[in-house]
Amino acid sequence: MLLEVETSLLGTLIQSPDWMADLYIQPQELACDERHKLILATIVDCYEQYDTFNLLFLAERSGANINKIGGITYLSQLERSVIPNVTHLAYYQSIIRKAYIQRESAEVIKNMYEATKDGQEPDPEFMAQANERLEELSDLGSKNKGSGVVDMKELLDGHVEELNERRMNNGMMGSRTLSREVDKLTGGHRPEDFEVVAARPSMGKTAYIVNDAIESKKDGKVPLILSAEMTKKQIMERLICSLANLDNNKMKTGMMDSKDWERYNYAANIIEQGGFLIDDTAGMDVPYIRGLVKKLIKQFPNLIVYVDYLQLIKGGRSFPSRREEVDYVSRSFKLLARKYKITVVALAQLNRGVEDRQDKRPMMSDIKESGGIEQDADIITFLYRDDYYHKDSEEKGIAEIIIAKGRNVGIGTVKMLFKKEIGKFIDIDRGHHGKKAS
Repeated sequence: MLLEVETSLLGTLIQSPDWMADLYIQPQELACDERHKLILATIVDCYEQYDTFNLLFLAERSGANINKIGGITYLSQLERSVIPNVTHLAYYQSIIRKAYIQRESAEVIKNMYEATKDGQEPDPEFMAQANERLEELSDLGSKNKGSGVVDMKELLDGHVEELNERRMNNGMMGSRTLSREVDKLTGGHRPEDFEVVAARPSMGKTAYIVNDAIESKKDGKVPLILSAEMTKKQIMERLICSLANLDNNKMKTGMMDSKDWERYNYAANIIEQGGFLIDDTAGMDVPYIRGLVKKLIKQFPNLIVYVDYLQLIKGGRSFPSRREEVDYVSRSFKLLARKYKITVVALAQLNRGVEDRQDKRPMMSDIKESGGIEQDADIITFLYRDDYYHKDSEEKGIAEIIIAKGRNVGIGTVKMLFKKEIGKFIDIDRGHHGKKAS
């Protein structure tokens, strides 16, 4: 059947050059006859250079390959093999692409098996490239040349209802963040957004995403924290302290009184209800995270992903420089958010240049080891605490949430209370979301 489909595709194109605009299959995707790859390559070449072609022109442009493709006799045979139909063209291509993906996937899986049989330890770079190829093939299955083009009038369907919904939700376009004021600026965590929260050490980055995960959970999301720096238990204990207003030092020492145990049990009951996911796998890389999200999204469609932190995640293969690897990781997170229509929030480390300035509030150029993060991120937020640098600061216990970049959202600074001893960010007007443990 596949041979018949390939000949029908080529015959249709030879008879109807104007339909080339609907072609998305590549020559290498044809497999039943080597002549077919050469013929399609010639057809594509003629169309790209001259916008049209016919049987004689294709034969002429085949040049030295004319005998390899069976001469004008085979071209004529192809031309007579089908009655052209533009709707059939899409069908032919879907069959050919599906077969191509199956062949290529089988070959990759076979090579992966060969690399691991007899107890062999597979080369990590080879396995990473193999997994990336499988992901590419998976993506290819949903791609169609030009499929993203629509008339804007189609986008109006339901738009009024969407605007009314935003009004009813006070401008919220996604799930809520850790702060009502941040929500006002950004509209919340929007599907397909890649967000970066960057700061120097000891500014409260991990506490920030723990607090944010708590609010996401209240809003119906399933938070997944990917911790490349801290262990699962350390993150869980931070979550408990924030939920229960429990002093970190008491958690570390276990020296808790009856009131502390009440607080602990309050938080433990929330966690026992499930829905807070965490992974601290050592050496996490892009292929691992991509595969993990692909698996979890089927079970948890409302997934939101937190990464602690971006520069510790590996690309999964070799790169000419560390900067290029970090740029690749950043771009991969953006593509992950778009593909699965989820929010990905990644912490990022800042370089030491901050410490050399009089005003130590972060800037875009301070993001460590990358130029790509600034380009990829939809929202970039910096954390700054004046009392960390100035012991006599008038803003003790205040954290500045500096939204420095936002695609289609506001930028500005939100000030929050930061209770370091319990790892908690609180809106200054205390109108924070949700009920707290007393």
